[in-house]
Amino acid sequence: MSDARIWSRREFLERTSSCAAHMSVMAAASPVLARRLWARQERFPVVAREAWGRIEHVDDGIWGMVSTPLQDRTTLCNGGIVAGKAGVVVVEAYGSDAGARWMAAQAKALTGRVPTHVVVTHYHSDHTTGLRGAFETPGVKLLSTTVTRDEVRDRNQSPPVDILEGAQVLDGRRPSEIDLGDRSVVVVPRNGHTDSDVSLEISDPRVIFTGDLVWNHMFPNYVDAIPSRLTKNVQLLRLSGADTYVPGHGPLADAADMDRYLSLLDDVEAAARGAMERGQSAEEAGAEYELPAGLGDWTLFNPGYFARAIGAWMKELGATE
Repeated sequence: MSDARIWSRREFLERTSSCAAHMSVMAAASPVLARRLWARQERFPVVAREAWGRIEHVDDGIWGMVSTPLQDRTTLCNGGIVAGKAGVVVVEAYGSDAGARWMAAQAKALTGRVPTHVVVTHYHSDHTTGLRGAFETPGVKLLSTTVTRDEVRDRNQSPPVDILEGAQVLDGRRPSEIDLGDRSVVVVPRNGHTDSDVSLEISDPRVIFTGDLVWNHMFPNYVDAIPSRLTKNVQLLRLSGADTYVPGHGPLADAADMDRYLSLLDDVEAAARGAMERGQSAEEAGAEYELPAGLGDWTLFNPGYFARAIGAWMKELGATE
């Protein structure tokens, strides 16, 4: 008897439309050398390391979490910790309850206090599946936009409805401040990777947690992307002049990394426009596409994601031209 099963619509969306699905394909296809990609690009002192990722000490009270999902899927996405005298923010709820619990434990170990806030940057499951694990910490508050809250509830498997309904809703049109006493974290609504993106920005030092608007050293997933808005918001992030960017996936980034990423986004747009002029399909153009020169060891594990990105641009351009 076959052990195949029929997925519900929710399960199908969950398994195929998120960045977690992207990571699953990558892990299955990548060689051992590629799995070590993140392990050799540390920018700051490493204060904790496990198979699923490392925590780098960016500055006083600021830590960036770099997941290594090709080795272990416990956390899946990047995130981090920001501490002030009046609170401790954990960025993202990660890809599993175990991953979220580990981050909460690291926050306490590094700051001496338990997390007071958890902020998720968008609704994809690799950033939100660990919500129950994150909320085992008594008194912690979830901060989320309405769109993120509703999409997690509608698209994720077994969503924690009780936690979502108790979330502190962020303004989806203008920045919100998390006051940590001697430090503020500004949550800025954006979109492009999805329609629910936010970035978390710190002014001194200038550090930005970008969510999946930015991917570093790997080709991004355009599954829910609005390509022109993605490019625009990445340009705005770059113009901020931040010293450090914590991307949604890949090593911590600096200005040069952001410039390379923007060149990639522009190149994908050019490829889509060229394909439309030639009458090609996204699949045909994706099969021909090559990463721009100068990206070095940027990684692609499934050529189908070229077609997905070009197709997203073609869909948008076809609707507007």
